[in-house]
Amino acid sequence: MKQPLLHFWLFNSSILFYLLYSNATTAQIVPDATLPVNSSVTQQGFTSIIEGGTTAGANLFHSFKDFSLPNGAEAFFNNALEIQNIFSRVTGGNISNIDGLIRANGVANLFLINPNGIIFGPNARLNIGGSFLASTASSIRFADGIEFSATNSNAPPLLTINVPIGLQFASNSSGLNGAIAIQGAGHNLSIDPDTGAINRDNRPIGLGVLPNQTLALIGGDLTLDGGNLTASSGRIELGSVAPGSFVTLIPTNSGWQLGYEGVQNFQDISLTNAASVDASGSGGGSIQVQGRRVTLTDGAAILSLTEGSNSGGNLIVRASESVELIGTKADGEFLRSLTTDTQPKATGIAGDLIIETARLTIRDGAQVSASTFGQANGGNLTIKATDSVELIGVGGNGQSASTLAASAQQGSTGDGGNLTIETGRLLVRDGAQILAVTLGQGKGGTLTVKAIDAIEAIGASAKGEASALFTSAQPTSTGDAGDLTIETGRLILRDGGQISTSTFGQGNAGTLLVRVRDSIEVIGIAADGQSSSSLAASAELNSTGDGGSLIIETGRLILRDGGQITTSTFGQGNAGTLSVKATDSVEVIGETADAKGGSVLFALAGPGLTGDAGDLTIETGRLTVRDGAQIGNGTFGQGKGGTLTVKATNLVELIGKSANGRFASGLSANADLRSTGDAGDLTVETERLIIRDGAAISTITFGSGKAGTLTVKATDSIEIIGTQSSKFDSSLLASAALRSTGDAGDLIVETGQLTVRDGATVAVRSFGTGKAGTLVVNADSIELSNKGSLNANTKAGGGSIKLRSPTITLRDSSITTNATGGKSGGDIIIGSQFLQLRDNSTITTNAQGIEVKGGNIT
Repeated sequence: MKQPLLHFWLFNSSILFYLLYSNATTAQIVPDATLPVNSSVTQQGFTSIIEGGTTAGANLFHSFKDFSLPNGAEAFFNNALEIQNIFSRVTGGNISNIDGLIRANGVANLFLINPNGIIFGPNARLNIGGSFLASTASSIRFADGIEFSATNSNAPPLLTINVPIGLQFASNSSGLNGAIAIQGAGHNLSIDPDTGAINRDNRPIGLGVLPNQTLALIGGDLTLDGGNLTASSGRIELGSVAPGSFVTLIPTNSGWQLGYEGVQNFQDISLTNAASVDASGSGGGSIQVQGRRVTLTDGAAILSLTEGSNSGGNLIVRASESVELIGTKADGEFLRSLTTDTQPKATGIAGDLIIETARLTIRDGAQVSASTFGQANGGNLTIKATDSVELIGVGGNGQSASTLAASAQQGSTGDGGNLTIETGRLLVRDGAQILAVTLGQGKGGTLTVKAIDAIEAIGASAKGEASALFTSAQPTSTGDAGDLTIETGRLILRDGGQISTSTFGQGNAGTLLVRVRDSIEVIGIAADGQSSSSLAASAELNSTGDGGSLIIETGRLILRDGGQITTSTFGQGNAGTLSVKATDSVEVIGETADAKGGSVLFALAGPGLTGDAGDLTIETGRLTVRDGAQIGNGTFGQGKGGTLTVKATNLVELIGKSANGRFASGLSANADLRSTGDAGDLTVETERLIIRDGAAISTITFGSGKAGTLTVKATDSIEIIGTQSSKFDSSLLASAALRSTGDAGDLIVETGQLTVRDGATVAVRSFGTGKAGTLVVNADSIELSNKGSLNANTKAGGGSIKLRSPTITLRDSSITTNATGGKSGGDIIIGSQFLQLRDNSTITTNAQGIEVKGGNIT
C-alpha cells in the first residue's frame, strides 16, 4: 500500500514542479483585441513571438491586456524590417513585470506604455536595433493630434503614419502616476589606482540599448535599486512627472530627447544600492534626469565618460525641489555620484555637467565631478540652486570629502573645465570641498560662486581636512590654476573653513576675488588647532609659479580669534597683491583659542626663497586692530617685502595685546631674521589715529635688507597712549633690529594734533650695523606727557629728529637722540613758535664713546 502512495506523490510533485517552472519561465503576454489588426502571440519554448498588430506607414501598433516577462523568458517582436517605430500599450490594469529579454527586428524604436506601472527585474535585457522608451503615460500623442491610448482602448483607434510628439499622462484621483522600477545587483564600478579614473570593466550592462540610441524611462516615481541602465554614446532620459503632464518627444540623431516645458508638477527619482546610469562611449552620451526630488545613495552613480575621439554629451539633472547625493558611512564604497570626464588616452572633449534645482545636498563623501584624464578638455560643471547648496562631511573612510570638482588630472594635457555655482545660500562644512584644480599640463578651470544671501565654510573633518573652496595648480602640474570669484551677501569662514587660490607647481595661482555686499567674517581655527579659518592666495613650497592676487570688496570685514587673510610665496615666484576695500570697517581682533597666534592680515615672502611679497592695500571707513591681532607685509627670504598702505577716511585704532601678553596689536612692514630682501614702505592715511595699550605701527629690518619708510598722515589727530603694565611700548617705530645689517627707514608724521603719553614713543632706531632713519613730524600741535617720548637711537649713524609745529608741549617727557658704537648722534631740529618743557622734561642729544659727539639741537 505504501509503494503506490509514493508513486502518486512523485507523480503529483513532478506536475507541481512543471507548473511552477512553467510559470517562472513563460511570458504573460496577452493581446487585448482592440486594434483593427490585432496582435498575436505564439509560444515557442520560452519565447513569445509577437506578430500581427496594425501597421500605419513605418509605424507598427500593438495592444496587450498584460505584458510581463519572467526570468528566462523572451518577448520577440517579429516586425517587418521597414518598420521604424513599434508602439505597444498595456490596457489590462496590471503592472508589467519584465525580467527577461525583449527583442525586435531591424532598427525599429520600441515604445512601451503601461499606466499602471513597469518593473524591470535584475535579468531584464534588450536586443533591439533602435531606441527604447518605457513609460507609464496614458497615451502617445502624434503630430496630427491622434492619440494611442492605454486608458481608452475601447474607442476606435485612429492610427497614424506620423511621428510621435509626446507622452500624455492623464489626471487621476490618486495624484500619482504609475511607477517604474529597475532592479539589479549594482554597478561594480571602481577607481583605477594608477590614474584615478573610473574603471568600467566589470560593470554589467543591465537594461541597455545599442550605441548611439536612446534609453528613456518616463513615469511617476522612478526607482533604481541596484539597477543598471546603459546607452553607449547615446542618450538616457529619466523623467518623473505628475498626472496631467505632457512630455514632448524631440527627434535627435541618437533617438529622442524629452522636453518638460509645459510640465507643472513632478514626482521623485531614486537611485540606490550601487545603481548606475551610464552613457559612456567613444563620445560620452547625453543624460537628462528630470523630477521633483532626485536622490542618489549608497554608491549610486550617473556617468558619461568620453573614451575615444568624439565629443561627449551633457549630463543634466533637474529637480523642482531637491537633488540629494549621499555617500556612505562604510569603507570602500564608490562615491562618484555624478561624473563627466575624458578618460586616459581619449582625445574627445568631455561633456558638461549641469544641476538645476531648488536645493542641492551632497554629503557623506558623495562626489560630483567634471574632469579630464586625457588629451582633451574637461567639461564645465554648473550648479543652479535657487534656495541652497549644502556640502557636508566625508565618507566612511574619513578621507573622501563630499565634493564638487572640476579638474585636469595627473597625466592629462587638456584644460580643466570651469565650475560655476549660483544659489541663494551655500554651506560647506565638516571637511567638504568645492574645487577647480589642475594636476596636469593643462590649465585649471575657474571657480565662480554667486550666493544671494550667504556663503559659509565651517570646520574641518575629523582628520583635519578643512571645509574649503579653492583653485589650485598641484605639484605635478605645469598649467596655471584658475581664478576664484566669490559674490554674496554675507561670507562666513569659521572653525577652520577656507577659501584659497594656490600653486604648488610650475604654473601661476589664480586671482581670488571676493565681493560681499554686507560683511565678511573670518573666525577661529579648526578643532584640532592645525589650521585657521582663512582667505588666501599663495605660491607654495617648491613651486616656481607666481601666487595669485587677493581682492576683497565688502561693507564690513571682521577677522578674529586667529582667522587669517594672506597672500604669500614660499617658492621661486612672486606673491600676489592683497587689496581690501570695506566701505564701513575692517576689524582684526584677537588670538587663537590655544593662544599660539593672533588674527592676521598679511602679505609675505617666505624664508630662504627668491620671490617677492605682494603689496597690501586697505581702504575703509574705520580700521580696528586689537587684542594681539596684526596686519603686516614682510619678507623672510631673498625677495623684497611689499608695501603696506592703509587709507581709512574716519579712524585707525590699534589697541592692546593678546590675552597671554605674547603678541602686540600692530601694523608692520618688516624684513625678518635671516632675510636679505628689503622691507616695503608702510603708509597710513586717515582722519584720526589711535595707538594704545602696547600696540604699534612699525617698519623693521632684522636682516641684511633695508627697512621701509613709515609715513603716517592723520588730518585731525594722532594719539599714542602707553600703559604701565605692558611689556610693549605703544609706538610708531622705524627700526633696524639687533644683529641686522640693513638701514632702518625714515618715519614721517603729518597731523593736526600729535599726542604721545603714558610711556608711549615715536622713534627711529638702529641696533645693528645699518643707519637709523630720520624722524620727521609736521603737526599743528605736539604734546608729550607722562614719559611720552620722541627719540632716535643708533649704533651706526643717522637718527636725526626734525619737528615742525607752532606749539610743542612736554610734561615729564623727552625728545632725545642717542648714539652708541662709536658713531656720532643725530641732530634735533625744531621749528616752533611755542616750545614748553614742564615737569622735568628734556630735549637731549647723547653719544657714547671716545671722540664721539652728540648731535646738534637747533
